[in-house]
Amino acid sequence: MCSVTDPLRLNDNPLFKELKDGLPKSEKETMNILEIRDDILFVWNPDKCCVFTLNVAAQRGKTGEEIPFQTLKPTDPPIFEITNLVINETATQLVLWGNLGIVVVELPRRWGKDNAFQSGKKEISCVNHNLTGYSSQLASTEVRRVRWHPGSADDSHLLVLTSENTFQLYECKLSDTPKLIRNWKVGPTPAFSSTTIANVETLGETAVDFDFATPTIKCDTDYHSINDWSKVQWPILVLRGDGDILMVHDNILSGSLTKPDVVGALTIYPPAADNYGLDSCSIMCLQTTPPVVVIATATGKLYHALLMREPEREADEGKSWSQYGSTYSLHTPDDALFVFEEVEMELGLLFTDTDKKFRCPINLHRDKGSRLRYFCSHNAGIHMVTLPMITQLNDYVNANEENADLNLPSSLLPSSIQYLLCTRTKYSHNEEATPVLGFGLLHQPCSVLISLLYSGVVVDLSVVDLDYIPKIDSLEPSVSSSNKIAREPFDTYIRNLLKHDSASQPITKLGTVTKPSGKEYLELLYRAIHVFRTNHFVKHDKVHAEITRKVRTLNDLKNHQLNELDNLMKIRKDLQSKAEQLAERYEDIKDKQEELAKRAEELLRLVNHKELSSAERADATELKDLNQKVSKELAFRLEQLKKKVEQQKMHMEACKKEEKKNSYVLSARQEEAIKSNIAQMGKSIAHMIAQVKALEDELDI
Repeated sequence: MCSVTDPLRLNDNPLFKELKDGLPKSEKETMNILEIRDDILFVWNPDKCCVFTLNVAAQRGKTGEEIPFQTLKPTDPPIFEITNLVINETATQLVLWGNLGIVVVELPRRWGKDNAFQSGKKEISCVNHNLTGYSSQLASTEVRRVRWHPGSADDSHLLVLTSENTFQLYECKLSDTPKLIRNWKVGPTPAFSSTTIANVETLGETAVDFDFATPTIKCDTDYHSINDWSKVQWPILVLRGDGDILMVHDNILSGSLTKPDVVGALTIYPPAADNYGLDSCSIMCLQTTPPVVVIATATGKLYHALLMREPEREADEGKSWSQYGSTYSLHTPDDALFVFEEVEMELGLLFTDTDKKFRCPINLHRDKGSRLRYFCSHNAGIHMVTLPMITQLNDYVNANEENADLNLPSSLLPSSIQYLLCTRTKYSHNEEATPVLGFGLLHQPCSVLISLLYSGVVVDLSVVDLDYIPKIDSLEPSVSSSNKIAREPFDTYIRNLLKHDSASQPITKLGTVTKPSGKEYLELLYRAIHVFRTNHFVKHDKVHAEITRKVRTLNDLKNHQLNELDNLMKIRKDLQSKAEQLAERYEDIKDKQEELAKRAEELLRLVNHKELSSAERADATELKDLNQKVSKELAFRLEQLKKKVEQQKMHMEACKKEEKKNSYVLSARQEEAIKSNIAQMGKSIAHMIAQVKALEDELDI
């Protein structure tokens, strides 16, 4: 049956029904035997020593149907208690580990319907490898933390932290036996084993957790080798029980035989007398710019710090372990932690300030869908922590250099804590088991938290972040911040009014061993009423007043706009009537223009395309042919005439030259004789012509 705490009906699924019967009833410490990767839920069954898998995305889409689950059976099941399940990023291998050992399981391939393992086979045998080196050591050696290395090219390197302050790096390639490729120490071996720790001082000697910081480039890297991945370092932050934080430099995946550089402890600003807690239990580094480091203590306190380069200082101010008599020479660190916030979680529902607070280890879980928040699971339930200051830092980092000072926030927004699920109250006995056994997040389209409780009950809740404000990208060109007037949107203003304080009313899942008394029920009711009255109803009343005022203002604006709309409608009608008149005139002009265009087109067609008779077409063809012949003949004759003209010119020039050569000069007497002879000859010819005419007249010729 669907409920508020189980909208996906996971408790009705045969997987969790079978898992519920196999969970240990006496477990008192919070574990994490459940994880979600690529919409597939993985959970360890300690009774049958196998891993159950379920496609929770399909379960969400088919709430009315029963989704079958699959069983992954290791070929060599572990004989020790499993407390954690970790899957690598490529979902090819998972690690089952507890305090006494580690098991690497190779996951089968997925295909077919719902992208199930081996197309939905019910039971699948999986090859697994037990990492050696723990059962043969002293009984005091335990596994503290196991993480997949994020810088591994094939996602096959596993880093292990032991209680002997030792790191062990394994290479776990598929279809191959894992190999220990490197180990080194990050501190002296504790004087007492973890099973005989009796005071906080001895706990402080042991490294309790570690996490990877943001990657960096080795300082001696030149420009040409900046793309060499072997130069990329993933610094490791190591947390000790006394609150000290060490840092491991160097690329541990490079294959070098030299020991990595271990520096520390990092300087923490501002300094504190208790070093920010002597019972630190967990550390997590959020991949932001700059990195945000979260340190959790067993009392429920969370410290948020920025990991940044420390300002230069005098050489005598730095201290290393060698000054305290240690055989390990640690360099003075160049990085430091700048604590900007301290928040405290409410571990269990307490009714008065005098109630004794509960202490337990805190497990930190990052949200891969959002860097602005993370989750905490512990023996008293689950908290969600939101860090809105990360958005402020991102805006400052991404700002232009010219306006960098303008974008620097004057104050950082405080973090908020929401108590999502509670499993303890002040009436819960210390020996009563109330741990959270598993935690997972299902993303898309909205985040859903899935948690496995100590009783075998599964709680799945939609995670609503009241501090999240969606950022809408503006299409307008960017304007200088100095000339832009900041205006807070109304929804942002309402969200700020609805922000909850540290006190909240979580979903309560109390133990089933002892039934709560009537007094406890009454106090729980009074506490819920008090929280709702002081932290919810007052804000809701204020929001109601603000919304009422906003609605009244919007109604006045609406009435004004309606009047303006009426005036605009009148103007629109006038413009519409004028537009109709202009449209009619336009249509008349257009028709007249089309008529004239058709007449001109017809006239042009008659002129250019007049029809001819067959005789006219034949004469036209003949004229055309004759014209071509005459043109050719004229061209040929013209060419001949040109040639003759050229020849005549040449001949005339030759004659002139010849005459010039043969010419001679006559004397005056000779010219007179020639003229007289010619004159006499002319007279004789004239007399003869006269005689001939006379004879013609006589003879009538």
